[in-house]
Amino acid sequence: MSYRLRPATAADAQEMFETQVGAFGVEEGTLRWGASRSYCFERTEQHVVMVDESDRVVGLLHIHDHPIQVGTCFVRKADVGHVGIRPELQGLGVGTQMMRETVAWLGEQGYHLSRLGGLVHFYSRFGYEPFPRRFVQIDLQSVRGGGRHIPGTELYSDPGEWPGQVRAYDESRDYAERARLRWEFDHGRSGALVVARECDAPTHPAPPDTEALCWVYEREGQVLGFLHAVESPLESTERETVFTISEMVYADAFPDAAGALVRMLLSRICDRGQVRVTSRLPWDEAVAEALQLAGVAHSRLEMFQAVASNMILVIDLASTLEAISPELNRRVADSLVADWSGAVELSFPMRGKCRIDDPTQVTAGDALPGEACQLVIAGGEVTVDAGPGPVDLQIELTQAQFVKALFGIAALTELPCMRGMRLSPTERGVLDALFPRTKTGSGPWG
Repeated sequence: MSYRLRPATAADAQEMFETQVGAFGVEEGTLRWGASRSYCFERTEQHVVMVDESDRVVGLLHIHDHPIQVGTCFVRKADVGHVGIRPELQGLGVGTQMMRETVAWLGEQGYHLSRLGGLVHFYSRFGYEPFPRRFVQIDLQSVRGGGRHIPGTELYSDPGEWPGQVRAYDESRDYAERARLRWEFDHGRSGALVVARECDAPTHPAPPDTEALCWVYEREGQVLGFLHAVESPLESTERETVFTISEMVYADAFPDAAGALVRMLLSRICDRGQVRVTSRLPWDEAVAEALQLAGVAHSRLEMFQAVASNMILVIDLASTLEAISPELNRRVADSLVADWSGAVELSFPMRGKCRIDDPTQVTAGDALPGEACQLVIAGGEVTVDAGPGPVDLQIELTQAQFVKALFGIAALTELPCMRGMRLSPTERGVLDALFPRTKTGSGPWG
């Protein structure tokens, strides 16, 4: 039997759903059953499917197109999920064929990066490498103050007094201001999704809902902040209720907006027993100070997983660098080393090779060939050259290290691959200009 990969169509929805619930043993009527049905029937066009000779769906995966900012530019990331193969075909190589063809297809579609979550020993065969996740988390548990424990209901039941007011979000009235705030908060923030400054008026705006966890913060008639949170039943347990802040943006000059909105959320949920709030807020010092000034204790969590992990793949190094070359030009032109001339080579010796001593490993060997590319700097301009040639600085790094530098999670000169390199002050300045540590979004890449 032969199989081939193709984009999903509306006619595939039922077979996709059957494949999905069968692959993961999802019970009818559960939350996961409903979520799988929604994805297969309502987001059919976001899937690719593996079909047999009779065009029957035997495997599928969901691909979400994420344009992610790198300063003033952006790269395209394919977020891969819901990978499933019909139970009777599992273990026969169909999933391996589907993933290999998917990676090739992503390159043909012009994607620069891909992210997924799963077992390292399986997905590393297709070039993926472990990559960290980041969360900002609030636990509404008691804290020890002096000689007693102060419960969360005492800490957060009162949202507090603020210069402005928190009110229910009114879509017909607030949609444009929400878009403006989102753009101002995230525009140019590497690692964050591309955002639009303006948006179309909603066709059927939802009326304000005082029961929803969705508010704006307003001062003197001006909307300065927005927050939307939801309960996360798939993450909650019998002992703990989990809420997720799906979006929070505010005007930088008004940190009270962030404090008031989060305090309003906590006051609404603090009496729900053991409660935890998760979010993908950026690891931004201004955000941290705004929450701390509001009396909101929180933790920054960075997860470095191993056997099962968030994973990243650089599909094409050269095209990724081409996509951000205008931003690299701007950085070098604005730096103290704008008059430096030379070539910097970045290379991946391998992509996605499992550790040989990993006890969970089922397949060894390089998943994808290595890749090298040069950034040629002359006259304050940066050009990308994928061909061989003389270089002044040669840097070998992993895909994960490159993406950390790409999104400004860490400066290139901070990474382990730079240890032992003897750089002159000028050379260090060049690398810091190209790939500095920056304010970084925390959601789309993890």
